[in-house]
Amino acid sequence: MFGLLRHAAAFRVACVALGLVACSGEIESGDAPPMGSAGNSSIPRGGAASSAGGVPGRGGAGSTPSNSGGSGDPGGGAVSNGAVSNGAASTGGAGQGLPPANPDALIPARIRRLANAEYDQSARSLLGSALSPSIDYDFPPDARQAGFTVNDAQRVDPVVARQYATAAETLAASVKADVQRLAPCSDPNPGEACAKQFIESFGAKVYRRPLTAAEIDGPGENDGLLDLYRVGAEGASYADGIEQVIRGMLSSAGFLYLTEIGEGTSSPGTKVQLTPYELASSLSYIATAGPPSESLVASALAGELDTPEGRRQAMSALIDGAELPARVVRMVEEWLGIDRLGATAKDSNIYPGFDAVKAPLARETREFIAEVFGRSTGTVGELLNADYTYSSGMLEAPLAELYGVNAAQGRISLERRRGILNQGAFLSVFAHAHESSPVLRGVTIGRRLACLPIQSPSELNILVVPPLPDPSKSTRDRFAAHSQDAACAGCHRIIDPLGFVFESYDGMGRYREREVVLQGQTDGPVVDSHAVLGAGTWLDGDYADSDALVARLSESPEVRECFARHVFRGSIGRSDADVKAAEDEFVRYWKELWEAEDAALKSDSLQQGNLKRVLLSLVQNPLFSQRIVLP
Repeated sequence: MFGLLRHAAAFRVACVALGLVACSGEIESGDAPPMGSAGNSSIPRGGAASSAGGVPGRGGAGSTPSNSGGSGDPGGGAVSNGAVSNGAASTGGAGQGLPPANPDALIPARIRRLANAEYDQSARSLLGSALSPSIDYDFPPDARQAGFTVNDAQRVDPVVARQYATAAETLAASVKADVQRLAPCSDPNPGEACAKQFIESFGAKVYRRPLTAAEIDGPGENDGLLDLYRVGAEGASYADGIEQVIRGMLSSAGFLYLTEIGEGTSSPGTKVQLTPYELASSLSYIATAGPPSESLVASALAGELDTPEGRRQAMSALIDGAELPARVVRMVEEWLGIDRLGATAKDSNIYPGFDAVKAPLARETREFIAEVFGRSTGTVGELLNADYTYSSGMLEAPLAELYGVNAAQGRISLERRRGILNQGAFLSVFAHAHESSPVLRGVTIGRRLACLPIQSPSELNILVVPPLPDPSKSTRDRFAAHSQDAACAGCHRIIDPLGFVFESYDGMGRYREREVVLQGQTDGPVVDSHAVLGAGTWLDGDYADSDALVARLSESPEVRECFARHVFRGSIGRSDADVKAAEDEFVRYWKELWEAEDAALKSDSLQQGNLKRVLLSLVQNPLFSQRIVLP
């Protein structure tokens, strides 16, 4: 009986906290707010939170006001203590300080839901080693924006709300036996006093800011986290009570949502300063996909993140560890779409070795990205044009066979296949189950690396009919029909050449000189990887093969700018019209900041494509600590 009461109470408090369900014991439809417009004036800002874990009003118990109007970032003009990392660009003298910022190009204030990977990383950071290395939360895939899972338009519908409740129950139960580590108590008969200490200390980590009195004790009877402890411990134990508290916290909006709304109530058009807690969380989630450390929060509370230099130092510390954070590696994978490899399937009759090589390909991609960008000199140019791949251990046999090299370790030279676009992961994802796909590969190159304005068929109201199989024709010959159709030619004169250069690689990334159109065929059509792009773009040219194309891409300032735009979108979680001005401002600022340093150091301009520089530019912008409230 007590178990049933505990579970019912936990569900009720958790769903009140989540703020998305009716809390009558049943989850009702239509209660999930769309989060894409969370930057409007309806965001709760003042007063106490109405429930345990709801988005609290700032200025509650234990909160610290932001330094708005003090030493915070100005909307433009000179910024003190804003020197570039190596001191080459100081704040004194014309052209040596940080570039001025455009005060009208702000990111919208918003509340955004954690992406699935952020949820997992946050839970692991909070609960520690007691968790299983692999947990199946059974969440639906994240909705994406510009290919990225960090997306402030994520929703919580009734089904997702139930899944969050189940995940919180599973996580809380998994650490119940470890309660003395999470909620230590010197009292031999631990009780409510220890539980309250745990709620205050652990809750500040879960919600990423101090809890209000209302969240701890409740604005009404049985509404606070302490009430949840009492229900869980009644007729049971201290550990049972703590388990229910953790369950309630992990089901709450305070855990599931990141806020960027500043202090108090603001009307549309108002510029708001992020609180110290929001600044620390923003930096941490951009770099690590997890909550801020105690030291980062302390830096924020001391005002050290109020300046561009302070944020630069903090971001450097987050991304300059022993290895590149998994969050940063994943962002690069999402930029190129390679993270979808796990969901990619092939016809086993045509590609019988694909299942064996899929996991090694995924590891290769992650390790290669970490190797390139983990070094201070690694650039997007090297990512695209490296003459090697990388393996921290011995190159796995299926992958060595695919590439035609001996098993080796570390940097492994390749005769062909320059850069990540010629690796099996990219070539497999952007291909069909039974054949290569010049269109998928060409569209991805055009949009994600060159930022060319390529519309989709649906935008043009065009129904695409795939070319019919024909053993006498190559894939290139069959797909060339697109460029001969007047309705399709405008886009395909760009797409097709960019895809045709990769035709030396089949649908799982194996090198080939002839196609295998039918199973067992040995005399298929000869592959032609030569292509000429003459569509009036900056990328026009004559390319012998994919290596020639990636060499051109690797040296292009347009690609470096396109890369920077995607890092902005992947970090901020938006790419729509409401952030277009902020994105353009970021790109301008990034260019001016690092062009000034390169001139001072006489360094290689290709270093502008350094991922760390892009991230540092993002947080160094004086506008990073501000948001604007949209209508």
